Amino acid sequence: MDKILIKSLNLLRENNNLNEIIKILLLEKKKNPKDKEILFQLGGAYRSLGNFEAALANYEDILKYDESYTPAFRMIGTIINHKQNDKYLKKLEILKEKNELLKTQKIDLFFALGKAYEDLNENEKSSDYYIRANNLKKSFTKYNFNSHKEHFEQIYKIFKDINFNIKKTYSANTKKIIFICGLPRSGSTLFENIIASHKDVYSGGELPYLQRAIKKHFVENNNISKEKIFNHLDNKNKDFNNDYFKSLINHNFSEKNVTDKQLDNFRWIGLIKLFFPNSKIILCKRNPRSNAISIYKNNFNTPTYNWTNDPKDILCYFKYYNKIINIWKNKFPNELFEIEYEELVDKKDDIIKKIINNCELDWDPNCLLFYKNKSPIKTASAFQARQPIYNSSVNKDASLFKNIFLDQDFSNI
Repeated sequence: MDKILIKSLNLLRENNNLNEIIKILLLEKKKNPKDKEILFQLGGAYRSLGNFEAALANYEDILKYDESYTPAFRMIGTIINHKQNDKYLKKLEILKEKNELLKTQKIDLFFALGKAYEDLNENEKSSDYYIRANNLKKSFTKYNFNSHKEHFEQIYKIFKDINFNIKKTYSANTKKIIFICGLPRSGSTLFENIIASHKDVYSGGELPYLQRAIKKHFVENNNISKEKIFNHLDNKNKDFNNDYFKSLINHNFSEKNVTDKQLDNFRWIGLIKLFFPNSKIILCKRNPRSNAISIYKNNFNTPTYNWTNDPKDILCYFKYYNKIINIWKNKFPNELFEIEYEELVDKKDDIIKKIINNCELDWDPNCLLFYKNKSPIKTASAFQARQPIYNSSVNKDASLFKNIFLDQDFSNI
């Protein structure tokens, strides 16, 4: 696909306009029925909208033309159980023997094989492939945790001594933002889908707008400037706040509330409390062992998550995450609502009602039927978040955790 089309599709995707993406891609598919990138993006759009049958059909079309297109196998694994359908595993095993595969193809291949053998409860094989996939990915990204460490230390240093009782900035915008923060694979997509099932809530998804506004207004020489933050407050400058709301305009929604599930916003809860004081902040929490292995099993295609390919890096990230979160818990002891995934699974109806009440929304029974919500889901959890809550998801990765994280001490996490 040409660069102009890609840019246009990315903008539509950011604005959650997936139906328009599908219209465009179907026209492109008529012109180029064998174009793998068109088919792959079309499959992804259908997957995000919950049309898994159409998504699978497009991924299968790709494999008709090129059985070495490993991203298709990886995505197929997110919407099927190989125990019920073993034809893809057979193809993966054949593909594994090819010597000419690129490193990026092997990464997707090993992740796909890890998922396939996990479905078959062959945990030794599954662990081996996940380890191979992640080791190869780390050798490709050459990630060093020091980059995140310096960033987290800077945030800690800036915000730990700020008195948040100082005058805050209020926007004239009447929309209320529900910020959903946490670690990846902590149940955040499920929580957002529950909240966005409410008739008065628009599902924003992983919005990049807060980070963009921070970079524009508060970053100097790649560092957060405490001086710039206070200049905004002292001068009652609303530009930072207004830029965020201006970015939402293209989403074209009428609901009074909107979710922002950009998980990395946990770093900026202090800024949220200063500049969006009417917002709600939800923290997603999951058993750290289950959370860690679920992270390790996924191939995140963004440099932001390059820390996810090494058990040691994952543990370090968890520790710094808790360090930052503890600042906010101390600063705002009664203003953050933390939800435990395991508690939601155990007491579904009660916890869902608590979530809605915390968001200061009237009760809407649709929230109990969240799996019927048609809002786009563009994360790795697109399939799981559209299923009813099931107990089997709790602690199901215990044996994989032992195989992969055996040298890491999670006792204090």
